[in-house]
Amino acid sequence: MTQLGEMLKAAREEQNLSLRDVEKAIHIRQHLLAALEENNLKVFPSPVIIRGLIRNYAKFLNLDPLEALMLYDGNGIIPVKGHRRTASGIEFMNLSMTSRRRINWEFVIWGALFLIVMGVGGFLTYGTVIQPLATATPTKTPRSTGITEDSALVLPTVTPPPTNTATPLPPTDTTTPIVFTGVNVELVIRQASWVQILADDVKVFEGILQPDTNRSWTGQRRVAIRAGNGGGVEVIVNGINRGLMGAEGQVVDQLWEKVDNPSELAPTNETPAFFNETLTPTGEVGNETPPPEETPEG
Repeated sequence: MTQLGEMLKAAREEQNLSLRDVEKAIHIRQHLLAALEENNLKVFPSPVIIRGLIRNYAKFLNLDPLEALMLYDGNGIIPVKGHRRTASGIEFMNLSMTSRRRINWEFVIWGALFLIVMGVGGFLTYGTVIQPLATATPTKTPRSTGITEDSALVLPTVTPPPTNTATPLPPTDTTTPIVFTGVNVELVIRQASWVQILADDVKVFEGILQPDTNRSWTGQRRVAIRAGNGGGVEVIVNGINRGLMGAEGQVVDQLWEKVDNPSELAPTNETPAFFNETLTPTGEVGNETPPPEETPEG
């Protein structure tokens, strides 16, 4: 027993550990660690606790727990149920020789008989009680004198009410045609396209329009259009459909100007000069050089 305390203390001091360091690591109070090193085992309530503390302290100091336990009481039993190590180091396990519990066939047979009896009882109850109630003959209601079985099925003839002649509605007013005082341009987007709009030389819109989009702009004198995907933009000018601006993926410029005869209104497909010039918010042409043109994705 004296050798156990000296071995624990020597291993701790060799590793330059204090009792407080060990307490922080394995959560065993300092006075209990000191009692083990001093072989003062009277402070412990039972041998089971002593063996557990010795095993944990020895493991922390990298000592053999079995050797430490052998120094304590000469017994190398590992406190794990079913396992044991002898002094010679041979391990073995106590296995139960009791055979496994077999199925209780008597219980199974009685359970099956119970289910059969319950099934037969339910079938008989349905045949003798429930089914007769469901198929019971309905009681005939007595009829008045003179009404037979056949005459009861004849329905009286219903006289239809007189039909009223519908009064014709007054004729509706004819829709007043829309009068365009300037140039109205409506774009119907069939495919996504970048679009720039100038109304009376003032830029009023620039951006990408998505399919199934309708937008319109009005100018007093003229409306200029630049589309990055001419095959995806349909033009309607003053209520007249002018078709697609161009081919798919083609950059197209159109200028629609007010003329004396609206039937002569036609686009100018040449690039308007003011598309290549910087426009001020008031519509006046400046002298700044525009940024390089980028072809938008169709």
